[in-house]
Parts: sequence; C-alpha cells; structure tokens
Amino acid sequence: MAAHMRLFCLEHFPAHFHPLHVAVSKLQFARLFPSCSELTCALLLSCREPPVSRGAGFLVCAHLTAEEEIDGGSALSVCSNDNALGLYVSRAFLSHYELQEDTRGTARLLQLLPLDRIVIGARTKQSFKWASSEKFSSVLLILASCHKQTLLARQGDVLALPCHPLLGDDTTQIHQYLSDLVVLECMPVTQGLITIHTSIVVSDCRDLPHSGHSTLDLAVTPLSRLSSLFVSDFAHYANSLGPGSSLLNNKLLITSGFTGFLQALECRLDVKVVDVARLYRQGKLSLREERDAEVDTDSVIFVSKSLLLKLGLFNGEWVVSALCPPLGKGKKSSRAELAPSPGGSESEGVSKLIAKARGDVHLAKIMAFDGERLSDMDVGFISPVQWFNLSNGEPTPVGNKAVKIKRWNQAPSQAGPKLSASACCSAAPSYAKELHIEAVISPDYSSHGPFDSILFKHFSTPRLVQQGWILGIPTQGHPDLVESSSDGVTRWPVLYFKVKQVSGFCEVEGEVASYLADTDHTSLYTHFEMPKRGSTNSLAPCSVSEIGPSFWTSLSPPGLSSTVEQLVTIIQPHLTERCASWKRACSVLLMGPNGSGKVTAIKAACRRLHLHLLKVLYSVDSVTLCGDTAAACESKMKAAFHRAELHQPCVLLLRNLQLLSQRRDGSEMDSRVVATFCQLIADTHCSVIVVGSVTDQRELSSDAMAAFVHQVAIESHLEEDRKAILASLCEDLSLGKDVSLAKVAKQTAGFVLGDFCALLTSAGKAAHHRLLKTYYPHGASAQEEQDLCVCGVTVTAADFTTALESLQEAHSQAIGAPKIPSVRWQDVGGLQQVKKEILDTIQLPLEHPELLSLGLRRSGLLLYGPPGTGKTLLAKAVATECSMTFLSVKGPELINMYVGQSEENVREDCHGVTQNGSGSSSVTSPALVLVEMPNESVCGGTVRDWMLSSISGFTCCRPPTSCPPHRLDLAFTK
Repeated sequence: MAAHMRLFCLEHFPAHFHPLHVAVSKLQFARLFPSCSELTCALLLSCREPPVSRGAGFLVCAHLTAEEEIDGGSALSVCSNDNALGLYVSRAFLSHYELQEDTRGTARLLQLLPLDRIVIGARTKQSFKWASSEKFSSVLLILASCHKQTLLARQGDVLALPCHPLLGDDTTQIHQYLSDLVVLECMPVTQGLITIHTSIVVSDCRDLPHSGHSTLDLAVTPLSRLSSLFVSDFAHYANSLGPGSSLLNNKLLITSGFTGFLQALECRLDVKVVDVARLYRQGKLSLREERDAEVDTDSVIFVSKSLLLKLGLFNGEWVVSALCPPLGKGKKSSRAELAPSPGGSESEGVSKLIAKARGDVHLAKIMAFDGERLSDMDVGFISPVQWFNLSNGEPTPVGNKAVKIKRWNQAPSQAGPKLSASACCSAAPSYAKELHIEAVISPDYSSHGPFDSILFKHFSTPRLVQQGWILGIPTQGHPDLVESSSDGVTRWPVLYFKVKQVSGFCEVEGEVASYLADTDHTSLYTHFEMPKRGSTNSLAPCSVSEIGPSFWTSLSPPGLSSTVEQLVTIIQPHLTERCASWKRACSVLLMGPNGSGKVTAIKAACRRLHLHLLKVLYSVDSVTLCGDTAAACESKMKAAFHRAELHQPCVLLLRNLQLLSQRRDGSEMDSRVVATFCQLIADTHCSVIVVGSVTDQRELSSDAMAAFVHQVAIESHLEEDRKAILASLCEDLSLGKDVSLAKVAKQTAGFVLGDFCALLTSAGKAAHHRLLKTYYPHGASAQEEQDLCVCGVTVTAADFTTALESLQEAHSQAIGAPKIPSVRWQDVGGLQQVKKEILDTIQLPLEHPELLSLGLRRSGLLLYGPPGTGKTLLAKAVATECSMTFLSVKGPELINMYVGQSEENVREDCHGVTQNGSGSSSVTSPALVLVEMPNESVCGGTVRDWMLSSISGFTCCRPPTSCPPHRLDLAFTK
C-alpha cells in the first residue's frame, strides 16, 4: 500500500542519522503502515517530478522517530491535516538527490533483497585506511546482525551507514569518511540489504572523480577548488574588424573614445544545443537566484560559474550574440553598402546598414548554473529554439558551435548631457506594445487552436521576442493536445508560433530590435479562427534530448551517422530560397534490411534540418495507401501527397515501398499505380522531400526506381559501429563488471539495429529469470516481481551469452544455416599441419586486421580427402573458435534443370555473405561458407563462372571437397 508523502527540510537534522536518511514520525507512520513494527525500514519514494539520475522511484532508509526529536512542529501539523506522510530530510539530502523542499509524491514499504557482494571505493587515503581497519569491519558485522538496523547500499552512491557510537564519537569525522566511500558495485541487484552473508571488498580509488551523484558535500566548496584567477579574455578581438564577420560597430569604433571602443569588443563562445528546458526542470541547470521564478530558457545561454568568470560577465547580463561564419567564408560587405546614399547623410547610410544586420544579431541572457553535474563545463548551453533563431534555421550541430558575443548597452538617450561613460549592466530590453503571431502548421497538432490558455500561461513570464522568430511552447498538462503515436507512446506536442510583427511603445535604436512580451504590458494578436489566416508554413526546431542523448533522440545515432550525414547533405540544398526555381523536388530511396534503422535515420535527419515528418506505411493488411483497386490506391496516394504539401517544408516517408502497386493476390505489378506514383513525385512541391524505404531494391520496379533521384543504402555495421550501438543502447541498463561490449560486438557480426534491441531485451529477461530463481525459487507474486525490478536487475556476461545463443539459433533457422555444435580445437585429433594452415589463413587476419591492408589476402582454403577424414569437423571448429557465422552450401543443390536457375541459386546463397546493405538478409562477414564442391561432370561452365566470381569476392572462403585436386576444374584449384 502506498501513501502520499511530502518532504520537509530540517535546519538541524539529527546528528546520529546519516544525512542521506530520512526521519519519520512514529505516530504518523503507525497510522499509515500499521503492519510495520521496525524502527528502521526501506521506503520507495516516487516523486511527481523525479530526479533525472534516480528514475521514477528510489529507495531511502527511514528512521521512526518520536515527534519531540523532530525539530519541525509546524510541519507535523501540516502533515496531520492533509494526511500526507511527512519525510524530514537534511539540506544535503535535497542537494544530493536533486530534489526541492516541499516535494510531493508517494511512498510505500519495500522488502529489501539481500546482497551477495558489494565493492566499496575509497577516494582518500584516510578513508581507505579507516574502511580497511578491523574496527570498521567489526562494527559493520554488528550492525548487519542487528534486526533493528537497515543497511541500504546503492550502486553508484555513497555508503550511507548510520552513525553508530561504536564507530567513534566524532560524528563530523565519521560523516566525512562515509562521504568518501562510494559503492562501486552491488551484486546481484543494484541496491539492496547488507547482511552478515554479504562479502565486502574495499578498493583504493583515489583517482575516482568527484561527481554530483556519487559525492556528498557536507561543507561549502572551498575556494581552492576553483580555477586560478586570471584576466578576463572577454576583450579579445574577433578574426577581423569588418562588419561582415564581426559584431563590431565601425561607426562606434571611429567616432567614440576609448570607453566605446572597449564596449564594442567581442569574444567567441562555444555553445552546445541541448534541451535546456528539460534540464532546468530536472535540476541539472539549477539557478540559485531564480529558484522560485520561471526562466525563459529560449533566450538564455547557460554557462558554468567558472566560464562566467572567464568571460568577465555578470550573472543575468544581456549580451548581443551572432553565429560565427566558417573560417574564410565570412560575408563581405561592399563599399556601396557602407557608403552613404547620394541624397542622404552618412548617418542614414549607417542606419540602413544596422537595420539590415538586425536579423543576424540577437539578444541573449547569460546565466550561471550551480553544481558540477554536467560533463562539459567550458561550453554554453542553448535550446533548439534559440539555435534556430540565432542561425536563421541552419542545421542543428552535433557538437559544439562557436558564437560571437559582446556586451549589450541600450542606445543612450539624446536628451540631456551625458554625465558618465559607464552603463548599467543590468539593463533589460523594453517591453513590446503589440505582438502578432501565427501558428506554424504541423502534423502534430491543429493550427487553428484553441491556444488561449496555453499562450496566457506562457506569457505570464516575460519572453524575449523579435520579428521573424519561432516560439516553442510546451503543452504538458493540457489534455486537449495530448497525442498517441502509432507505437503506443503518449506524447505532449510542442506548439510553434512565428512572430509576424512586434512593436514597442517607442522605436528601438541600435543593433537589435528585441522586446520583452508578457501579459501585463503586451497586447497579443492572433487569427487562429480564420481559415486562411493565423497559420503559416515554416521550419520548426525539433526538441533535442538532454546531454548525452539516447540513441533514439540523437542527432547522429551511432552506426547510422554516415547515413544521416548523407541524408542531410542531399536534403539541405532543397531548403534554401533558390530551390524554389528548381523544377523537380528532392526524392530519396533509402535501402536497408528490416530493422536496420531506416526510420531512425530519417528522424535524426529531420531533427537536424528542422523538418516536419509525415510517415505513411505501405501494407496490404492495414488501412494505408494500398487499396483493393488501382483507383483506390491512387486516391490514397494523392491524399497523402496533398497532406504533405499542406505541412511543407516536410519529409514524406513512404515505408515498405516494395508493396507499391502490388495486387491483393501478389500476382503482378500494376503499371497504372506506378505511373501515378511517379507523376505525383514529379509534381510535388520543391519543399516536400519524398523518402521511400525498401528492404531490397530488386523488389521495386524499374519505373518506380527511376522516380527517385538519390539512393542511399544502409551498410552493414563494422565491429566499431556495433560496439558504439551497444554502448548507446546500454546507457540506462545496469551491466555487470564482467560484461565486455567489445566481445559482444565481435560475436554479433551481421546484427542490425533491431537485432541489438532484441539481444538487450533477451539479456534483460534472462537476468530477470535468473534473479527470480535465486530469490523466489517457489515462485514470485506480481508485487515481488515489481520489487525486484525496483531493486535493479544487473545484466551479467552469462545473460548476454544465453541471449546470444537463443538469437543465433533463431537467426540460423531463419536463414537456413545448420546448427553448429560446440566444437573446439582440442576436439579435433591430429591434423596438426592442417590446423596450422587454417590458423595462418583464417584466424590470423581476423585477430590482426591490419595485415589485410598490407596486402595479405587469400581467397580461401581447399580441403580434400576421402569421406570421414574430418573436413566438416574442421570447418565447425573454425566457426566456433573464430565466432563466425556458419553457412552450408551443398554443391548438387545448386544445379537446376531450368536455364539460369542454377546461377540464381549461386547468387542467392552468396548474397547473404556479400551483403551490400540493400538486401534483406543480415548475414555478413566474418562468415564461414562450407561449400561441398561438385566435380567437373556436375558443374557446368556457366555455373562454374558464377561460383568463381562469387568466391572471388570473399576475403576468406573455405570450400571442402571429397574429390582430389586433379579431378576438379583447374579454375577451382586456383
């Protein structure tokens, strides 16, 4: 049973409790959980806004305490009134677990599972000596044997032991020692109970970095931890003083004194595009000064305090920012642009130049965040919306990007004498009087509203706006806009609006024309109710995941980065203004086997290019573009293309295109549907990108192939790519220390993205079943299985082996490969010379791939001998020892009585090994092909030529035969 809970922070937390433990009133706890009689227990906390590092729920150790021992009388009365369980915590608890005071959620009792082994790492010499002492081990044994104590250990967290008097009288020193002890590993679950049967290993880890999740800071960070002071480099020059590649105002430089010259200087800052709104909500970008106020994250550049010190800026100061052009590609201004017009003054020419450059420079607010929870501390973080507005819709960069910033000062008033050359660094933009916006048409929501409540809530906080900008407004908490995708995931879309016009109470002079808009000062004008007004077609920045993005939301997914780059290179030129004069739209045919990540690559390219995505699935057995008749299919296709033109610029993804125009009985292709499809692509608007995905290009008709200008094939993954894919997919998976992803990547040759997902799912299920048999040998209830998942399932190398064997068995059955028994070299008696030849030819190039680049390349081995001499046994031993895919080809099975069918059989058998990314088979190198070679009387000349050409494409091929070499065709012996 779960109860509502509420966190209260105590200024004076009991010293005999660990700072990461919680205190609970005995009377209140007994009323909510009458079945528990222990003084300490484990509670599963589920917060409404869970911390990012702890997931949806995490375990804490709770101490039942008398009310007079809790210094929070008012909090006790509040909890008794709203029937919520009051959890009294320390400041260190809130900071360590990234929580806020008065956080609400649920709490329930949980029976901890015993741990078999934990590994503790000591980060200081003193803590290592203390944890290795006999006194510490004796006290730990006493505490573990006491039924009144709950010793909770969590992998990746500090060792939170109660401050028992047996450990010593100096509680401050004991807490310091405990904060330096980090739990490196817990087995067999990631968090559980330390018992007398738990083996504890203490390791010296003085080189372990101090991270925000594994350390407990009980004191203020000393000044010595900060970098040494240095002169601010904010006043460094840019690459030139020209107006095309610099933010410098030439007019100001020439006419002003030294103060104005310093104000005009700029610097460069590397920024990274992340979902700063999510990081801000999760507490990774915590702002001490703005803790209770909402922040306009789309106008803020978040920097660390050390970087703020480098820049020499004030926290909360407004700066002018612009995108740095590529080196040597700065936009040059002509002399005619800089010179005044014949009929006008010099000031008018400068004013026109400034007005022209207003679209390239923007205001931004510099804000420093607390903590060291982010790995990149020398870069600034901006939102996708801010990058879109700053770069005028350029593709989102995968890594860091340099921007130019300089101090922003409001234009001085002309009225009255200027008494000082100094300016206020806390100056803010003026408020807008009127703001006209239009909804961006998107397939994720209706552009006709109603959006009144969402807009009112959004502009309750002052927002920075500028003409031509795109505004992104989240819709969490509005049930009218919730959407359910085809994959069953519920999402809250982001509404996008374009600023059509903005005007202030007075005309803004200077480099930028930005205003602040809110509900108190600004009148908002929309025309959503009018069918032909209130909406517009535009690119829209897609949301990017947090730092270290997961595979599915990454801008460059591992293993698919080259495919994404090809798609971006092909599509990007069609999004420029000059593409409107092009007569043909962009069409791309994406080829790859099922589960290779075609849709994932398209989504990543759309996120990079800020494109909307419309997915259309070709399927015979569902309500899609395929119809009962050709006319019905044409009607559905026209409707899909018409919808794409309404949402331009967008990508129209046509999946399973090989089913296009296929009749219900699958007898033949309908040429009428193919002709209509080709005509629709030819007549498509230039800003609609048509992408078709197929598993095998041979299944598509030649006419449909000709409709696509570009063709992109997803190549088979190399070992390095497979390792990167596994590492990315295993980010949120608890792996045992014995798991080697490099070894798993070597054993998964030929796997595609779908196979890796199935492998991790099978490994997780194997680990779950293993722990169920360990802890609940007689069966577990649904609640016990849920508790096991909460404690954390660790996937070991044995689980990967079990999952890999099951997948490989299913994979071999799917491709018709025989099941290989586990044959090792020691199972093959004699044949020492043959073994040596095989090792030199096969195993040596696999273990040392660099030899292939030096010219060591052999076409294969010819094994001959009487039946029963061990040829097939040797082949099985090679496949087992070298972790290779085993494929058997019988020579007589290749021969067919029909003309051309024998050659087709050879091509199909060798196609799985020589896969080029466009086939449906997923067998790839390294693979062992066991070819029972036919003799010269069986194999004809044409079949022989096909077989020899196929074998010549292999790096290593092993054709055994029972015929002596002199009876084989001379070409085979070569």
